[in-house]
Amino acid sequence: MEYQYIKTFNNQGVAHIQLNRPDKLNAICFRMVEELNHVISAVDVNAVNALFVYGSEKAFSAGGDLKEMKMLTQEEAERRSHFIHHTFRLLQTVEVPTLAFISGVCLGGGLELALHCDVRIATETAKLGLPELQYGIIPGAGGTVQLPIQMGYSQAAYYLLTGENIPTHLALQHGLVQRLIPEGTLDVTLASMETYFGKLNPEAVKATKEMLQRNHTADVNTRYANEAALFGKLLASSGKQGIGERF
Repeated sequence: MEYQYIKTFNNQGVAHIQLNRPDKLNAICFRMVEELNHVISAVDVNAVNALFVYGSEKAFSAGGDLKEMKMLTQEEAERRSHFIHHTFRLLQTVEVPTLAFISGVCLGGGLELALHCDVRIATETAKLGLPELQYGIIPGAGGTVQLPIQMGYSQAAYYLLTGENIPTHLALQHGLVQRLIPEGTLDVTLASMETYFGKLNPEAVKATKEMLQRNHTADVNTRYANEAALFGKLLASSGKQGIGERF
């Protein structure tokens, strides 16, 4: 598959996926999701110890492509939501650890992508949030499922219902991110973590990931299905008007 909206390579035993739609602040269109599905599914877990996902210093991802969403029927919106769920959940089920490195804007679908990684490292000035309610829709890429799991029910409820950005110090405190780094240090941090993971014993890394997933017992399949159905319904009924002419 030829990649238009992502870049991918392996180095020092680490697989890299870089979101690459700079003119749209790495907004996630459906073609990008298809590319992510293809590359994550093809990761050679016998050749790498980790998978890194990141954008640029300016933007991890500004979110889903709202202009594209406006064109969807209810049925197509739900179908795409299911496919995005499947794709993002590959980051949880792939045999090696997945790490999201967040800098700049990380909103909506961008944050949902990061939420499916095992670990999130963010710059202190990153902008995190799920603002979909302001457009008359809900997150359609796993946000209503993963945010409560990562942050706890009440914290997730507040940010889902208000659409406010999540301050990075609170994101760290409540487990949404696991480490904060100074602005402008994305590349340095990537290189340092690449060196670290490249030196680890592959079997020990895979065993650790396996045990983490095995012990994460909550059955979320029904919640994902409910989110997809509601996302499709709301996009069709109020979301297109809520998105309006801004996109």
